[in-house]
Amino acid sequence: MDTPQSGPPHSAVLVHGGWGNPGDWQWVRRILEANGFDVAVPDLPSHRLDAGLLEDAEEVKSAIRGYAGPVVVAGWSYGGDVIGLAAAGEQNVVRLVYVSSVPQPIQEKRDGNLFAGNPVILEDGQGRFVLDNDWWVYEEKGRTFPEEVRRHIQSNPRRSASRRTLTDPIPAAAWMETPATVLLGTRDEGIGDDRRAWAKQNIKDVRDIDDDHFLIFNSPDTVAHAIMEAEV
Repeated sequence: MDTPQSGPPHSAVLVHGGWGNPGDWQWVRRILEANGFDVAVPDLPSHRLDAGLLEDAEEVKSAIRGYAGPVVVAGWSYGGDVIGLAAAGEQNVVRLVYVSSVPQPIQEKRDGNLFAGNPVILEDGQGRFVLDNDWWVYEEKGRTFPEEVRRHIQSNPRRSASRRTLTDPIPAAAWMETPATVLLGTRDEGIGDDRRAWAKQNIKDVRDIDDDHFLIFNSPDTVAHAIMEAEV
């Protein structure tokens, strides 16, 4: 009798990044589905409700448990923090794919100061924050995206997220037991040299991609193939 891990994975759970939405994965998702994958893209509660990292992880864990067979779980940017917690203890997860994200170790406390003083991060005074969408789309990286991506971002402005995404504890780290692939853009200004070095010292499969932080927009083929390469 087959175990839940038997056979090659044909399912994937994709987790969006901070301020994002499930539609951000659409270019990767198309490739996966064209290759026979069943794909789930949960909408993180922290971007809709009074919730944080812990609730986000529970939402993704529920999506993982929706598959009886082997599943690959991928997270972009903040989504990488979520998958490292959500996949812990889930036996059908055969690989984690961190996209523009470095796996987080177990942490009882986090200071939440990642974006402190950043002028393009807008606070609402009620514990939520968001990237200035107009600045991004019309002045910076957004101008370099393919036209289809630009239309998506213009039609789906970045959503505010709870500060708890940065302050909730991280009580588990699935990458310590589950094989992981880390995809990092060589021009990603959000990943410092120390974090890159840590990843290469602690994760066997770290790949440098000629791109910036927005791999799921600019290099969907590369991301999709990393997901499809997973082996049981």
